Amino acid sequence: MRKLLRPGIWIVIATVAAVFSGALVGFAYVFGLGDDAGSDVFSAVPVTAREPTTTTTRPRSRPTTTTLPPIEQPPFVEMPALPAGGLSQGDSGDDVLVYEYRMKTLRFDPGEVDGVFDSETRYAVEAVQKLFGVDRTGRIDEGVRFGLSTFQWPKAMVKKGEPDRAEVDLDRQVMVVYRDREVQLITPVSSGSGKRFCGGDQGCQYATTPPGRYTFTWHYNGWRTSKLGRLYNPYYFNGGIAVHGYSSVPVYNASHGCVRIPMHIAEYFPDLVFKDMPIYVVGTAAGPYGAAPGNPTTPGPPTATTTPATTPPTATATTGPATAPTTTRPVTSTSTPGTSATTATTSPATTAAPTTTAAPTTTVPPTTAAPPSTTAPSGP
Repeated sequence: MRKLLRPGIWIVIATVAAVFSGALVGFAYVFGLGDDAGSDVFSAVPVTAREPTTTTTRPRSRPTTTTLPPIEQPPFVEMPALPAGGLSQGDSGDDVLVYEYRMKTLRFDPGEVDGVFDSETRYAVEAVQKLFGVDRTGRIDEGVRFGLSTFQWPKAMVKKGEPDRAEVDLDRQVMVVYRDREVQLITPVSSGSGKRFCGGDQGCQYATTPPGRYTFTWHYNGWRTSKLGRLYNPYYFNGGIAVHGYSSVPVYNASHGCVRIPMHIAEYFPDLVFKDMPIYVVGTAAGPYGAAPGNPTTPGPPTATTTPATTPPTATATTGPATAPTTTRPVTSTSTPGTSATTATTSPATTAAPTTTAAPTTTVPPTTAAPPSTTAPSGP
């Protein structure tokens, strides 16, 4: 006990305590325990685990190009019952108004929704019929009624096409315009007739609209006069071939190669598309690119003046059919007045005209049918 009471021992104990306290304070300072350093030295251990790294646990983003949301389809709408014979141009009333409104919402532009079945309404009905591949009568019948009631957006003709594009279907004679993957317009068209014509910049050629991928290049505002006729608001996409308005857009292909659209649609079409926007022409073209419509054996040139080069030698062949039955020649000679004997001697000379036996080459006179007056259509 006396040894414990010695001052030197207490000095040693105090020194050790001071060193221990200093070490504890330094530990707290290093590990951020602040003012609570003197509480419990083991309480500082969990602090080293409260700084987890989050950069290694963040999931990587995956490409979403193949998971585009589906296009919302139009709802089912029960269209009004039709009168006997359906509805056609010249009719008017509430039923016409309902059908016009339905076609407007489905992007078949019927013009003004006013309850009057006019030519613009007829074009919209023809677009419906063309799209569904039924008879193109321009009349609202039970088939059109069913189609409009259950309508779904048409399947794209081009796989993985651009969000903004136009598609021209040569087989159905209809065009669909997409903006941001959504249908903005379904319109009837009339493309190249496939018939041969002369008078353009390249001389005689076939009226075709070649399939392929193109882009809109330039636009002319208003009426433009060409060698083949007048074009309204043409937007060119393949050399001299354009989408343009025209006063006549029949249910069949009838142009020189351009894509005709109704006039009321041509009013705003240049604002619906834009320069360098893709336009796809799909299907079977007429003329040298495919089967010509109508009678493919008589696509002949517009005038007969170009055909004689293909006909046999002399023009007497054209009179040949009239005199071809040589057995009738002697009959006509015996009917001559009085001098039958003399005529009998001369008639054998006429029988020597078996040059008419060459007339069988007159089976070529389909050249008389070669200049079909229906060669080139009147419009561009």
